[in-house]
Amino acid sequence: MTNTMTVREAEARLRGWIRELPPLLADRSEAQLKTRPGPDKWSQLEILGHLCDSALHNLMRFVRIRIEPQPLPLTPYAQDDWVSGQRYQAASYDHVLSLWLALNSRIADVWSGLPQGASEWTFALPDGTTVSLEHWADDYVLHLEHHLKAMNME
Repeated sequence: MTNTMTVREAEARLRGWIRELPPLLADRSEAQLKTRPGPDKWSQLEILGHLCDSALHNLMRFVRIRIEPQPLPLTPYAQDDWVSGQRYQAASYDHVLSLWLALNSRIADVWSGLPQGASEWTFALPDGTTVSLEHWADDYVLHLEHHLKAMNME
């Protein structure tokens, strides 16, 4: 995959978003952040919450790949259930943003401490195929940017 970011490039992009996201959202009111664009659509706050859930699951994956046999199974999670179960729509923006910042800072720190050759460590997808840690880091950042674009951030 020639277009895949290296783990170091993914880390740099993630750290960029950690710096840039708070000022980009600073002018939005709590009411704006909690407005749902449709009956089955997440509000901007719920999208940020979904990104927290993604960070939570992926932080565990990025730590576990260091200490468990490979390929490490990537198990899916019920994203809508997590968003509703975490009650992001009822949470304060400050709390959700703080959680997002903390989780993504941890991911960036984990990535920065990976040993030489770690980018080739592997995860097993539910269909039995494998992907490298480098590919998963790339996918993590692209997923984040996809949702930020939906929030008019990119």
